[in-house]
Amino acid sequence: PVFLSCSALKRIYRHRMREALPGLRFVFLKGDFETLHARMAARAGHFMPASLLASQLATLEEPADALVLDVRTSAEELVKQA
Repeated sequence: PVFLSCSALKRIYRHRMREALPGLRFVFLKGDFETLHARMAARAGHFMPASLLASQLATLEEPADALVLDVRTSAEELVKQA
């Protein structure tokens, strides 16, 4: 299996990806604003500032057909679950 990370916030973006890759499946790492913002604020040198989080979440169309995992779970456990 191959894991690829992307933001694909809108349903149409995911649809276009599936057209190109018919067997594609999505894992949605779901988290609340406070958790996500705290993690983003703690990052150094990242291209996306935490100030953009609210607009990203407002744009997000949560996938209905993805495996939904809690972002508070450890990276190791998330990989196992996925």
